[in-house]
Amino acid sequence: MIDWQTLQFEQTWPAWLALPTACLLIALWYLRRRSVFPDLSLITRTRRLNGITDRLVPVAGYALLLALIVIMMHPSVVRIERIEQRARDFVILVDTSRSMRHDTDAERGNFQLNFRRRVGAFSDAVDDPDSMPYVGRFELARESLFGFLTGRRPGDRVALIYFNDEAHPVSALTNNIGFVVEQLATMDDYVNWGTDIADAMESSLSLLERYPGDNKRTLILMTDAETRYTQDLEQQFARLANAGLSFYLLWITTDTNDLSTEDASNFLDLAEQLGTVVTIRDPDPDNMQDALHEISRLEGYRYEETRHRTIDLAPPLLKVTRVVFLIWLLLAATIFHPATSRRTFATPAQGIRR
Repeated sequence: MIDWQTLQFEQTWPAWLALPTACLLIALWYLRRRSVFPDLSLITRTRRLNGITDRLVPVAGYALLLALIVIMMHPSVVRIERIEQRARDFVILVDTSRSMRHDTDAERGNFQLNFRRRVGAFSDAVDDPDSMPYVGRFELARESLFGFLTGRRPGDRVALIYFNDEAHPVSALTNNIGFVVEQLATMDDYVNWGTDIADAMESSLSLLERYPGDNKRTLILMTDAETRYTQDLEQQFARLANAGLSFYLLWITTDTNDLSTEDASNFLDLAEQLGTVVTIRDPDPDNMQDALHEISRLEGYRYEETRHRTIDLAPPLLKVTRVVFLIWLLLAATIFHPATSRRTFATPAQGIRR
């Protein structure tokens, strides 16, 4: 649907040039038409009996001239398109602090992992991950994200950010999901140091501002942060609310006492006001995967998207005007030419003055 109320002109000088020119020609016509336009006096002295057709050629010529002026002004309108789609932009924040190396109750031998672990329980590297009997928290997060990413729909875009005491964007918003999956293998390199959720959220929101789009947008935060790292997030949560994003918090914790503290309560209250909070008390491959599957289900609804596209009217108007001009020129030179038409005069021609 075209919104004609949005009609605008890129250039206005053709109109300002045509207006005084037209005024000048009209003044000359009324004041000195016999001397300046001697041949056009035939139009006023001769009339066909078949009505308006005797003026059709000059009127069409004026209309073509007006159309050329409008084309030179480069008119444009906005077309409004409403479509239904399911495409989403997902920004995933993954906590890669040192605490994410902690073991879970999931035994390594009971699961087939897609990524090989390269770091130990502390800062050392590990040559044989099978020697570690239990799967770490970051490994469970990585495996659940692998299933989440491989289930994305065409048109979805994903950004991936690791964070410890700094934010580390490893993938900007992209529909190349294979590239994002490849970045999961680099998670081992970032599992260290502390936790700064505020910096991570600031980085994610800034990333979204740099990559505009029409898709619905979702922010997923996966963290095992202790309660002392959940303070001073009001500014980021306020910015998140103004951005109109869907928000999901996956809080990995094995200490139920953390949930009863004042800091934790405030953190969860803020998060629940903006979105959905999933507390994973005993992390294992099933409950983390189920949490991400639930997010996929909740964000899988269809929505109507309104797109605005600016249409330049000059090119199609020029094509139509060229065709009409050729027809006008052909008719003016043949059917409507004075030499080929039979004229019947309503009034006798005036004699020649000597």
